[in-house]
Amino acid sequence: MDRKQIVITAGAELFGDRDPTAVDRHWAPGFRQHSALGPDGPDGLKAVVGQLPPDFRIEMLRMIQDGDMVAVHCVYHGFGPDPMVAVDVFRLDGDRIAEHWDALEPLPAGQEGAHRTGGPTEASDPERTAANKALVTEWVHERLLGADQDALEELGRGHYYVEHRPDRRLTRRTLHRVLGEGDLVLTLTEAALEPGDGAQGEPVPAGCYDLWRVAEDRIVEHWEVVQPVPERMPHGNGFF
Repeated sequence: MDRKQIVITAGAELFGDRDPTAVDRHWAPGFRQHSALGPDGPDGLKAVVGQLPPDFRIEMLRMIQDGDMVAVHCVYHGFGPDPMVAVDVFRLDGDRIAEHWDALEPLPAGQEGAHRTGGPTEASDPERTAANKALVTEWVHERLLGADQDALEELGRGHYYVEHRPDRRLTRRTLHRVLGEGDLVLTLTEAALEPGDGAQGEPVPAGCYDLWRVAEDRIVEHWEVVQPVPERMPHGNGFF
């Protein structure tokens, strides 16, 4: 079953056509929501769609299918004054979307925004999926958790490495999920985000979605989407 196509079709009908009956066709009756954007269940999703502005659209960048999970790296246009770069993760039960997580943050305009989202868009080397997931998982556990800046700077010293993340202070604490397809591996970590621009204050809890590209047994490219964990959620399912 091509779960990517299920997610694409469901999103096109619901968010493109603005057809609320798409929820009844493509989402499970017990749909579980982890996003901060709306309440739990199918009715909560319909309510969110009903409040979207007329010019809202989703620009797909990259997709990963791993078992019953599909991850989408994308840009939301028309959601607010600026585009938002996002990662959406879906768990499917058969041909229905049963669960959803996400994180999103403002995307800068111009060349900086283009660099944040640029790079290869299709997964390759499907036979390397398991090995690449294992490599990234080991590296995150041994080098990234608790010591992000040094580890990423070490990667950046390689002439082969391309970094798309913005300049910010972020310490990843706990690895929650690893998904992969071919040379693309997505990790979700619980993190502490420090105030930017030299501001004072305590780090805030955040969810960090890191998308890594692996070639020849080394990490060669990195994208990142980080969202502070809201103090209050519109459901009781948690952010992670």
